[in-house]
Amino acid sequence: MARKVKGMVQLAGITYRIVRVSSGSYSVVRISDDLDVGDFHLAPTLGIEARRIEPALLREVARLAIHTAKTSYVGFPRPEMSAIQAAATAAAALPRPSSMPPPLLPTR
Repeated sequence: MARKVKGMVQLAGITYRIVRVSSGSYSVVRISDDLDVGDFHLAPTLGIEARRIEPALLREVARLAIHTAKTSYVGFPRPEMSAIQAAATAAAALPRPSSMPPPLLPTR
């Protein structure tokens, strides 16, 4: 899998580049000196491997990357399309109301 820059995150005034190195695995590079400071992976739990910075700092950078959508999610199983189609068909068969409900009156 080719390395792909997923984005940047900033923590305590320092900017880090998040690079996907394989499915669910990311490298963190400090922009100020272009130094690789560690790696993290997402599944089955968040794992970190810090280099040249404290593990707690790398964990916060990884958490920020996850929360700001700088990673690709790998944990969802592929949905069963036949189940989705069956649910849509069942929903379409439900009776529809014959009229709209009355509007809500404004409250003071």
